[in-house]
Amino acid sequence: MVLAEENILVNDVTLWLSKNINEKFLNCGYPRHKNRKEFENDVNYNESNPLILSGRFHRSIRRWGLEIDTEFQQELKKTYPNVSIETRMKQLGVNPLDVGYIRLRRLIHQFNSELAKEYSASEAVDRKSIPRFTTPSVLVRNPYVKTVDHGILYMTDAFYNEVYMLPYKVTKLLEIYGIEPNLVSEESLIRIHLKIKEWKPSDSINFSVCEEILKIQNRRIAAMHNAVMNDFSKVADTFKAAPIMIQRKICRWIDELPRDPYGYFTCKRIITLIGLSKSRYYALLNNKNYGMQGIRKRDQDEIDISVIRHVLNYKGFEKGIMQVYMLMPKITEHSFSIYRIRRLMNKYGIRTDIRRPSRNRKALRELMERNRKANLLMRRFKLHRPNEVRLTDVTYLDYGDEKRAYGSASVDPVTGRLICFIVSENNDLQLALDTLEAMDSHAAKSGAILHSDQGILYMTDDFQTAVVEKELTQSMSRRENCWDNAVQESFFGHFKDECHYEKCKTLKELQKCIDDYSFYYNNERGMWDRGRMTPTEYERFLEGMSEADFSDYLAREEKRFADMKVKSAEKAHNAAKSYKEFTEKSIGGLNNEAGGSFEEVQV
Repeated sequence: MVLAEENILVNDVTLWLSKNINEKFLNCGYPRHKNRKEFENDVNYNESNPLILSGRFHRSIRRWGLEIDTEFQQELKKTYPNVSIETRMKQLGVNPLDVGYIRLRRLIHQFNSELAKEYSASEAVDRKSIPRFTTPSVLVRNPYVKTVDHGILYMTDAFYNEVYMLPYKVTKLLEIYGIEPNLVSEESLIRIHLKIKEWKPSDSINFSVCEEILKIQNRRIAAMHNAVMNDFSKVADTFKAAPIMIQRKICRWIDELPRDPYGYFTCKRIITLIGLSKSRYYALLNNKNYGMQGIRKRDQDEIDISVIRHVLNYKGFEKGIMQVYMLMPKITEHSFSIYRIRRLMNKYGIRTDIRRPSRNRKALRELMERNRKANLLMRRFKLHRPNEVRLTDVTYLDYGDEKRAYGSASVDPVTGRLICFIVSENNDLQLALDTLEAMDSHAAKSGAILHSDQGILYMTDDFQTAVVEKELTQSMSRRENCWDNAVQESFFGHFKDECHYEKCKTLKELQKCIDDYSFYYNNERGMWDRGRMTPTEYERFLEGMSEADFSDYLAREEKRFADMKVKSAEKAHNAAKSYKEFTEKSIGGLNNEAGGSFEEVQV
């Protein structure tokens, strides 16, 4: 009560009690004696006071303290009292908390005195009529306001006794109690905040009840209710993310809460707000084994993984899951299932280099399964019209001084025409895409078949999208079956036999050599199985046929294709029969004395 009357804060009391000590020591702790050094003369001293660093204050020459800069003081005075000193300091980049309450009080008294003198001198009025402060009437009428002295708001003890428990800022508390925060100075807000923090509740504070107090109490009850609901919401978030032991502690805390005398915040309502069922609440509260299965399983997993690590470290050799499973009973006298070993090794991030699955291989396998195309050609190379089929493939070309390039070509299997043949230093997707673009030099018909092997270049999404844009239908050979793309493979064979490309020194020379051979192949080199005509001549020959002639041509080619299939099947049968006789002869006959037989070998 004495402190409130003297307008002294607890922090100010501490400063006041230490006054005698401050007279003997400097602000930075240096003892005051005759041989002391001045701050500005000490080369090792680094200034750390924020007020000095701001440039608005300087150290006093005559006294041991800080003095405010004259220009800064005039800037504060220009806007006073319309703008408080604390607010103006913030606008100018100075923290009022660093300045301190005592310096602020001195400035307020100084400015009030100077303004009063200026007003008196300019208007020549009686000193009794000089207005020093204008206190809003709403502050004076508030039942929780004790007084307003020199612009400083003092609240009653009843106010502090009611708000110390509310988790709100001072401005929010003042709004609850009917006080606009913009009517209260920064200094008053600081004083109220510090006093709330240090307040010790009392039951002996009594005051009369009026209508205004009842309205304030209704707002206070609503604020307290919202605060409690927010706190329970935070508890609910904590409960959901907490482990079982923390959840058990929260249930015990709920059980120990004092019961609401008005019966609103009952135990049932609280656990509902937290999102906890009644059965689980009492299970956590009373059953010690509830929810402990996970903890016991985790502890058991720690023991089991130590056994697995012991087996893995045995003699320092690498071991896979199967070896761990087989060695464990011999080394540790424990026996885990393969599933259990795999689960624990995955859980604790233990990986071995034995038969480790390759992510790249898995991704490649998935790509092949997704983008593999059917064999639409089925080796019927000549049973189409010109420009209805395109074959393509890539081959390597060794040239120069141990250099290697990759050639990508496309052939029309009906006429034998070489559509394009380009080279690159890299066997990549771009080579396949460039080949697809080069096919436009002798365009195929819309919907024509583009046949290739199952190379990774032809299975990529980008290449297959480009094929669709070219209005082509993609077809692929069977896996590892070069006969399904025989015409294209035959061309590469003829090229490597006839063209001396290995003499080229650069990639540019290699491409020129290939271009020269391409012209020779299409326009000068005859084909024995196509009437000794060149591909260009044979294409003109087929396109010049009438429909009847072309039907006869297809019939002859169909018969040749059927005869070839019969002949190929006969050759395959004879080869298998020869291999069978060779195998039986190698093991000593069908039933030899040594017990060997071909039938047994087959089994």
